[in-house]
Formats: sequence, C-alpha cells, structure tokens
Amino acid sequence: MFAPPARSEKKASDVETATLNRRTLRFGVSVAAQLGFPGKRLAGGAAFGQGWYYELVGTSITAAEVRTLEDKLKELIAAKKGITRAKMPWKNATAYFEEHKLTSSKALLQSRVSAEVDMWECDGVRRLALFPLHESLGALAEVPVNLTHTGKGFVASYVKDWVPQSSLEQSFTDHGVFGASHGITCIGELNVLKGVGRERKDFTLACEFRQEAKLGEIASTIAQRAQSGSPVKIICIAGPTSSGKTTFANKLCLHLKNRGVHALPLTVDHYYLPLDRQPKYKTRQQRSDVDYDSIESMDVDLVGQHLNALVRGEAVLTPVYDMVSGYRKEPGKQFDGLKENGILVIEGIHALNPSYTDAVERSKLFKIYISPLSALQVDDCNKIKTTDHRLLRRMSRDYLFRGHSAAKTLSMWDNVRKGEGTWIFPHQNDVDFVMNSAAEYEIPVLKTLVEPLLRAVTPEEPEFDRARDLLQLLDMFATWPPDLAPKSALLREFIGDGDFDEH
Repeated sequence: MFAPPARSEKKASDVETATLNRRTLRFGVSVAAQLGFPGKRLAGGAAFGQGWYYELVGTSITAAEVRTLEDKLKELIAAKKGITRAKMPWKNATAYFEEHKLTSSKALLQSRVSAEVDMWECDGVRRLALFPLHESLGALAEVPVNLTHTGKGFVASYVKDWVPQSSLEQSFTDHGVFGASHGITCIGELNVLKGVGRERKDFTLACEFRQEAKLGEIASTIAQRAQSGSPVKIICIAGPTSSGKTTFANKLCLHLKNRGVHALPLTVDHYYLPLDRQPKYKTRQQRSDVDYDSIESMDVDLVGQHLNALVRGEAVLTPVYDMVSGYRKEPGKQFDGLKENGILVIEGIHALNPSYTDAVERSKLFKIYISPLSALQVDDCNKIKTTDHRLLRRMSRDYLFRGHSAAKTLSMWDNVRKGEGTWIFPHQNDVDFVMNSAAEYEIPVLKTLVEPLLRAVTPEEPEFDRARDLLQLLDMFATWPPDLAPKSALLREFIGDGDFDEH
C-alpha cells in the first residue's frame, strides 16, 4: 500500500534531486520531532514559500523548542542516518500510528485498507512510504536546512534566507479551523464521509457556504471603506494558474452589486505591447523571443492611463490584442468610465505588481491574492500540495474544453508555471486579502474525471512518471460524483456545467 516507485539507478536530474531533497527534509523533520518530543504530535507540511509550516497539535511551540528540534534534525543529518524501506502488516502499522498519535496516518490506513503497508524507517521511526526518498538523511548535508519559529509553529526551509509568509499563514490557519470544526482535517477523515444520506452533500455545501462567506467579507470590507470616505475604485486579483480567478471575479462582482456597488470586470490580458514595440522582439525580430509572462511585454503606461481615466469616469478604447499577428485590432473596444459608486475589477498575472498599478493611488486599490490552499493532511507530515491541486483542475479543464490529453497538459505544465515565481508569488504578502479558493471536497470529484486520463498515459511518453505520481495521490482518495458540486461552485470552472461557464 502506498508503495513509492523503486529508487532509480540512473543519475537524477537537478529537478529530481531537488524534489528528493524536499521530500526527505519533510520526512526528517517528522523523525526529529518524534525523537525530540515523544508523546507530542507534529502536524503540517503546507508550503510556505521555500519551506513548510508545522505545529505541535494542541500547543504552541516555543522558539527554544524550535532550536532544539533543529539541532536534533541536523544531528541526524550529520550522522547520516539511513532510510530503509520495509513492509508492515496493516494491524501493526495502525497500532504504531495510534501509539505515536499519528492520527492522520492512521485515518488514511483505515480508509484505504491493505494486508501490508509500505513504510520508511529511520532511527527506529516509521512513516508511510508515500514517495521516494534519499537513502540517508546525510543527503541533506549540502542543503541549507533551517527551522524558523513563526506564529504558533515553525517553518522548515531549504534556503538560507527564508522570507516570511504572513498572509498565507493566516489563510492556512483559518482554513484549518474550518476543517477541524467539521471533523475533516485529513484525507482519511474525508474518505469516511458516507456516500448515502447527506454526509458528503452537507460537507460540500459547508465548503461552498464558507467561500461565499469570504466573498461577503470582502464585499463588506469594501463597502465599509466607501462609508469611511476612502472608497475602493479598483480591485486587483492575481494568483497562479488554475486558482479560479475568473469565477471568483464574476462572483465578487455580484456580491458587490448586492451592496449597491456597480462593479465592472476589465480584461487586462489585451494590454500587450504590439510586436514592433516588444523589447525582446526588436533585438532579433524573432517572435519566439517574446516572453508574454514578463511585465516588460505589457503596455504599462497605457494600463495606468486607462485605469486613471476610468476611475475619473471617462470612457476609453481598450486594446484588442491579436495573438496570431502580435498586433492590436483597431479601433479597440469601448469601455465606459466608472459611475460614482463604481469599482473596476481586474485580474491577471501582473495585477498585484506595483509597476502595473503605480499610476493609481494605493488608497483606491484593493489587492487580492487567490490560490487553492488545502489544509488537508495526507499523513502527519505532508499536506495536499497546492501545485497538485491546481494541476488536477487544469487537467480536467484542458480535456473537457480543449480536448487535451493528460500527457499534453503535463507536457505544458512547467512552462505554464514558469512565470509564477517571478511575477506572482513575490507580491502575495502585499495584499489586502488572501482568498483561499480550495474546497476540500474537490479532489474526490476531480478524481472521477481525471483518473481515466492519467491511466491512458503510456510508459513511452515522457510524462509517464508524473502521471504515476498523480495516480498514487488520487488512489488515496475516495471517488465522489461531480453532481455533488453546486452549479455556482468555483470548481465548475474546471468541470463544466456551471452558472459562470464561459467555455
């Protein structure tokens, strides 16, 4: 059960080595915690920038305890403690996890039963073998491992200077409280919700009500700013691909309208510079040189002019960009200026970039970062990866509305994501609100649609190993029918048949 692929004899690429380092670091943190704090339960593993956030369940961890834990981890690394693989009978594995208060691991085993369980073992500590690891913690000797105390917990990072992620910390904490209030903190607890009766339906509705409440909270905050004499005129929404920006923006406009605010969405993807003004094109006259993810490809001056004109109530002709020719279609598109109580809602990769909106007074802006930040534990030291969640969403949408195979989506994924670290993530802390677009019932629903696509990826295709990794993740989940998702759900942007469909 949960057997990771066997360690390969071929030399790993830099990317593969980095992945092994990060997975082994999370494993090492969990081992050090059990050895250093026997009787206490460590949980976490949510990505916080270039590191992972953890807490001791039921109590705050002190800065001194974090230093003790870091010392223990580095001691294990220096001693080159080996990591071995073994199988345990299911009964013994569940008993071990119960003894050591590893409740998420135990819950997963109870919802995914097999006669034997694959385990990793290091210095007497055992964990589920969810994915490949290095043969020894000593492999982390060259990684700048650091543990940083923050909030109630700490971050285990793999860079020398970790950048605090205060906005994400609050969002994860809030989402975790929601899950705990419904008794759903891990995959195993989600799996045991009954498919008959109302258990799954009620939890699905609770997730949707929570998202609507967050939209109402944003609308309320913006309405209060208007009443206080500091009205918001532009809402900027940005987040990584497949975060649900389009549906979120449309729903936010409706929430604002219910409060008497006239909100208008503006598509800013058309504000690319014409080809003959693209800096990288002018050098060699090669269209392939143009980086459409870069801020330098955008007509920043025109964006600023139009935003200010619209805020003043003046109409503008917005550009219509033709991606085929690389030039704008004339004369453009008429866009009326804002009414006195109007707000412009813009979303896009650069919407949070200060240079994109620096022509507008900051007091008139309301910035929102959106991403699906699941709080579900896989086992006790790993959470659902945001990247995997977004990839499953994207795979479903690509197949249903673009006819792409799973292999096609996987082949494009790295390129799709390449601009996120440069143009989105650096600005996620300078926002007024973090919108967590994750609904914890989503992956069981996506499994119904995506699993057959992944099983069709053949060993001859370069994407085969990545497809196997995702199938292993999906295998941990029960399968839920798509009709559980309400028509108004943000998830419908990726599975179709929704109230906000634009496909």
